[in-house]
Amino acid sequence: MTRLFLTLAFAAAAVVSSAQSQYAAKVTVNSGNSFVVKQLKIQGDRLYAETGQSSTALSMISAIEFRFSGISLSMCESMFEKGDRKSLENLLEQSVGPVAGYSYLPTNLGDYLMWMLRARYWNGNAAGFGTTFGQIRQSKETARVEEGSLYFALTLLDQGKVDNAKTVLASVENPDIYSVPMAEYIRGRIALEEGDPRRAMRHVARVLAFHSRDAEWLPPATVLEARVYQRLGQPEKAAAVAEELMIAYPDSRWSREGEKIKMESTGN
Repeated sequence: MTRLFLTLAFAAAAVVSSAQSQYAAKVTVNSGNSFVVKQLKIQGDRLYAETGQSSTALSMISAIEFRFSGISLSMCESMFEKGDRKSLENLLEQSVGPVAGYSYLPTNLGDYLMWMLRARYWNGNAAGFGTTFGQIRQSKETARVEEGSLYFALTLLDQGKVDNAKTVLASVENPDIYSVPMAEYIRGRIALEEGDPRRAMRHVARVLAFHSRDAEWLPPATVLEARVYQRLGQPEKAAAVAEELMIAYPDSRWSREGEKIKMESTGN
């Protein structure tokens, strides 16, 4: 009966909170007891009840499960895979952003923050990326921090800081457990920046051959393939790959990359 009551209370709180704080949270303490709040009120090292008449030490809390109004992890995945990453970032900022600073507590925010980090990287939101990566790091969840570090390595490569990117990549014990195509793409980027296009192509080829259905990594790997052909002095092949990008991803950043590469390779 108690479990059913908590479930119903949790659902009701989420509905009520949608017009206010956009979430409800089930707080579980070390004894195993739970209660639902419509808003976290934390002062110092204590969580206060909404009435303000009672409080719980943060050290006594074993878990905080957020339930957000209007967004779920399955929705995040769907929007990201469809390429609707700007809308996803905005939705996460509206729903998850107000509580993202609580990532230092034992919460279920990790997956939401990773979706936000990924969206912000591909949207080119450097400042937002830095904020979200900091929130992931303060959670001290090793897997999340390592996965986030791979995206951080990409931001360093985008800035031309190859040595720093290599250092960050080396700090992740096994990058492939998070995403093989991502790890191969990063290695390919590093190889090209280090002046070894043939090594870069080997990494690119693994993405194209074994991860051709990966919506996140196939497009950038295809761009990298074209860049490698340019570096190898094969402009015709680079232009052909650029055409593939323009056809496969119309009206997108990838088609614009294709147009740029084609112009560089053929002059028209």
